[in-house]
Amino acid sequence: MENNQQNSNQPTMTQEQMFQEILKISRQTRNYMKWQLYITVVLIVLPLLAMAVMLPLVMKSLGTLGGVYGPGGTFLQ
Repeated sequence: MENNQQNSNQPTMTQEQMFQEILKISRQTRNYMKWQLYITVVLIVLPLLAMAVMLPLVMKSLGTLGGVYGPGGTFLQ
């Protein structure tokens, strides 16, 4: 009997209030996922692209400095 009285004293949410709460939470989740994508691109994709561009240049310059590669960039045997 006390349980019924406790339930009736608590405010109940209407369907519209529940819908608004769900909408708010889904917007927060979408915003979180958007920022997660931005951070992933900045921390993973951009460094990989930079490495793909810089690696051949670095290898070529290291090869000419050490004399490992001959003219034309081929390995000396």
